Amino acid sequence: MSSLRMTFLALSLLSLSAPVLAANDWETVRQGQGREDVSTWVRSVDGMTVKAFKGVTEVHYSALTVLALLADTNGLNNWVYHCKTSGPTDKFPPDHTYARFKGIWPASDRDVMFRSTVSQQADGAIVVDSNQVEGYPQQDGHVRMPYLHNTFKLVPLKGNWTRVEFETQVDLGGLVPDWLANAVSTKAPLVTLEGLRKQVAQPRYQVKSLSELPAHYHKGKPMVLPEGHLTP
Repeated sequence: MSSLRMTFLALSLLSLSAPVLAANDWETVRQGQGREDVSTWVRSVDGMTVKAFKGVTEVHYSALTVLALLADTNGLNNWVYHCKTSGPTDKFPPDHTYARFKGIWPASDRDVMFRSTVSQQADGAIVVDSNQVEGYPQQDGHVRMPYLHNTFKLVPLKGNWTRVEFETQVDLGGLVPDWLANAVSTKAPLVTLEGLRKQVAQPRYQVKSLSELPAHYHKGKPMVLPEGHLTP
């Protein structure tokens, strides 16, 4: 057998043994009954106690309005699952957010600092991507989350509608009972997106220009939104 053929065979076997993270790997938890309802999914990830989770809904608000809500990191406790307090800190750049989360008995409260970046895909969808970062001093009474990767994808639709896709993988740190881990993965996307749907209607998020968003939302290539999504 030639060396080229052996290499091809080895690569083929590796591709068959690697985990395939396709859409059908997701297990449906809740199927929404309409465009404004929330659909949720979970997926097991090797080495993680809490399953990856995602949710999807559509809101009758512009993508600009939803971006204004996501940018208000001081208000995450109004809609993000079990968030107690959140916001930027003086010692870190404004794209960093420190957040505390209420624990579910018998688990202790959790905390994490994450950095968010904003980008726009070729199809016009906007992605707000947040990743856990080190540096915030350890706080008494809180278990530090060693890993967090959270993504909001906003897809501008016709008629001033926006599709919101929310996906998270988190390591809560410490000892987490299986039943609690399962509760987090199944409830978090539903509670968070239902909270987003309510909060996005608040007057303070009805901004009229991309320039009203924080400076770190404008790093990189400028965002371009359809005309109908540049007004509340």
